[in-house]
Amino acid sequence: MSGKRITLRRITFATVGLAVGYWLFADTVRHHADRAADPNLIRFSHFGTYQDYETWAEVIRAFEADHPRLHVRQEYVSGWYGLYDTKMRQQILSGTLPDVVLVQYGPFRSIAEHFEPLDDHLPVATSAADSPNELDATALRCFRVDGRQRGLPVSGGNLLIYCNPECFQRAGEHRGHEIALPSADWTLADFRQTAEALTCDFDGDGKLDQFGFWQPRWVYYLPFIWSFGADVLDETNTEWRFTGPEAEAAVRFYQQLRFPHQVSPRPEEVAQIIQDVGFLTGKVAMCVNGPWFQPFLARTKLADTYAVAHIPAGPGGRVTRVTWDGIAMRRELPRDRRRGAEGFVRFVCSPRAQGILARTQRALPALRGAATEFTRRDGGRVSRRFIEALSYSRLQPQTPHFATMDRAINRHLRRLLADHDRSTPAEMLAELAADPAIGKHFVVTGGQRR
Repeated sequence: MSGKRITLRRITFATVGLAVGYWLFADTVRHHADRAADPNLIRFSHFGTYQDYETWAEVIRAFEADHPRLHVRQEYVSGWYGLYDTKMRQQILSGTLPDVVLVQYGPFRSIAEHFEPLDDHLPVATSAADSPNELDATALRCFRVDGRQRGLPVSGGNLLIYCNPECFQRAGEHRGHEIALPSADWTLADFRQTAEALTCDFDGDGKLDQFGFWQPRWVYYLPFIWSFGADVLDETNTEWRFTGPEAEAAVRFYQQLRFPHQVSPRPEEVAQIIQDVGFLTGKVAMCVNGPWFQPFLARTKLADTYAVAHIPAGPGGRVTRVTWDGIAMRRELPRDRRRGAEGFVRFVCSPRAQGILARTQRALPALRGAATEFTRRDGGRVSRRFIEALSYSRLQPQTPHFATMDRAINRHLRRLLADHDRSTPAEMLAELAADPAIGKHFVVTGGQRR
C-alpha cells in the first residue's frame, strides 16, 4: 500500500512539475520556436522609453510597407541601457539573440564578436565627406572593432548647456541690470561670471533661492575637463592621464562651483529634486544635458523660450562629449533570414528611417542628410546648436572598466566637496590615481599629461 502511495505521490509531483514548467516556459518556447519556421520574420530588439517604442514602431511600419512579405517583431526593454544589456548578454549565452539589435557604443566592444561584419552592407558610400548620404565618420568608428564594421551608427547625442530665460530675467531684475544669454564664443571665465550673476538670494534671508548652474556628475562635466586641456585616459584608453596642472585647474573649477562663491546647490538645498525638475522650476538657471531633453521641454511652459548654449571655450579649446547608438546583426543567421535582416539594417540607416528617428529630436541622426528633420520641429532655433557642436564633439573614454572608473571618480569628487577646507585638487587627484580601483585596470605613471 505504501508503495502505491509513493508512486502516486511521484506521479502527482511530476504532473505538477510539468504543469508549472509549461506555465513558466511554454510562452518562451513559442516565442522563439518560429525562428526556423518563418523565414520572413525579423526579430528586432531595442530599449528606451515608451516614446522610443512608438518611434521604432513607426520605423518598422515604414519598413514593412516597403517589404510586404517581411514582418518585424519588436522586442522591447523599458528603461535605459543597463537592464537591456544584461538581457542581451543572457540571450548570447542561451543562443536566443534577436536577429537585429540596437546597441550602445560603450558596452558594444565587449560583445562585438557575436555580430556579423557589415563592411559589405554599408547603406551609403563613405568617400564624400560632405555628402548628405554620408554617415557621421566619428559615429562609424564607434562600431568598428578589430578592423571590421560590426555595427552601423543610428543616432547619438552630445552635451550642451541649457538656459532657463525666466531665471535670467529674475536675476536681472534683482541685480538691476540685464544678464544676457551666453554668446556663441563665450569662455569659461564668461561662464563663471554668468553663473555668479544668476545665483540670487531674492528675499535677503541668507538662503539662496536661485542657483546659476546644476553641478553635474563627472561624465557630464567631461566637456569642461577637456576644455581645460586635461584628459582622463590616453588615446589607447589604458594609461591614466587625469594628472597635472590642466587636470588640477579643471577639478578646482568644479570645486569652486560649490565653494567659496557658490553657484551650484548642495544636495540638502535641493532634496528630492533632480536636475531636470530643478531647471524646469527655475531653481537652477543652467544645466548640462543632451538633445533628449528637448522633447520634454517642448511640452512645458519653456517650450518656445529656453535656450541652448555651446560649451564655453577654455585653455584646451572648446570640446564636448558625444555618444552613439548603433544597429548590429547577429552572426550566422540562416541565409533566408539573413537577407531580411540585412534589408532592415540598411533601412534603419536610410534617409527615410533616419528622418523618422530625427524628427523626435531625442537624438542626432547618424546620416548627415537627416539633420534637417532633426531641426524641423523648432526651425533650428535651438536644435541646430547640437548639429553645430558635432564639429567639436569627442567620444568619451571607452574601456571595459568604465563602470569601475566612473564610481572611483565620483567617489573622490564627492570627498573633495565634503572636505573642501582640508583637501586640494592636487591631493584629490593623487588619491584618485592611487586608488586600487584605478591601479588595477590602468597604467598609472604619476607623470604629466603628454
